[in-house]
Amino acid sequence: PLFPSGSANPEPSRNIPEAAACPDLRSPESAPDPPPAPAEPLYAPGPDGAVPDPPREVLEALQELGYDSFRPGQAVAVMRILSGLSTLVVLSTGMGKSLCYQLPALLYHRRSGRVTVVISPLVSLMDDQVSGLPPCLRAVCVHSNMAGSQREAALEKVRKGEVPVLLLSPEALVGASGAGFLPSRHSLPPVAFACIDEAHCVSEWSHNFRP
Repeated sequence: PLFPSGSANPEPSRNIPEAAACPDLRSPESAPDPPPAPAEPLYAPGPDGAVPDPPREVLEALQELGYDSFRPGQAVAVMRILSGLSTLVVLSTGMGKSLCYQLPALLYHRRSGRVTVVISPLVSLMDDQVSGLPPCLRAVCVHSNMAGSQREAALEKVRKGEVPVLLLSPEALVGASGAGFLPSRHSLPPVAFACIDEAHCVSEWSHNFRP
């Protein structure tokens, strides 16, 4: 420390360990939880970031979901997600955007038990996706139009690891108060990846229309 010219230097400071001199006064309850570890990619991208061609495991999962082959753009999107890479999928209506997250969700759940979180702004679309999935890929949805008992029953299936996909409305995730309907992440399986469905709605409806 600096002292005014001519003033007496106080008693020299003793060598006190830094941890003892500056104790952490935060209570354990106030300390934030460390972020969860990200999911390990199922396939590693090449040195240049290129993803591999779909292997047999992926092609077999494609057939389980009811398809014989990929449409243009689907295979690259699927392999990017399985390689742990952030991915933006822009396809025309009816060209199979949903498959691009459904197939990775199925494989991540089989390999590690992780759940895929899909955030969708359209409640009717969420219900249609849940009812239209093949038997090998189960899903539940949670949104503000559901009764509390319905939401709890859906989340209980997630807790038990029975479903690979959890579809959420934006309100269910954060709510008007920022809390949403979800319990602590410690009571749910770890997340494989998050998918924002109908992402174009953000620009069409503005950033303030929905949470």
